[in-house]
Amino acid sequence: MTNMNAIELMKAVDHASAMNDRWLFIASLVVIGSFGMWVMRYFVKQHERLITDHKQSRECYQTSLRKVVSEQSAANAKLVVCLDNNSKILEECRDELRRSRRKNTK
Repeated sequence: MTNMNAIELMKAVDHASAMNDRWLFIASLVVIGSFGMWVMRYFVKQHERLITDHKQSRECYQTSLRKVVSEQSAANAKLVVCLDNNSKILEECRDELRRSRRKNTK
């Protein structure tokens, strides 16, 4: 049926038109059903691609977030050390000021 010439094609169309509407209805259901299946498969493939892309984006985001959190943790540790050193120095300054006030009051 793949190598039909024009006369055979016309005969096939004539034969199909001579059939009753029941066969036309069944043929249209088959064509519409096939098209519907093709559309559904297309959208399912698109959905699967979207899910894959979303997973890759999420993994990339989580990796960058882990990096940022580790950098912030390192910076936080440095700040804690700095605050501790500043607290010690301020205590020494306070003690020195107290000593100097005691000397001045005597």
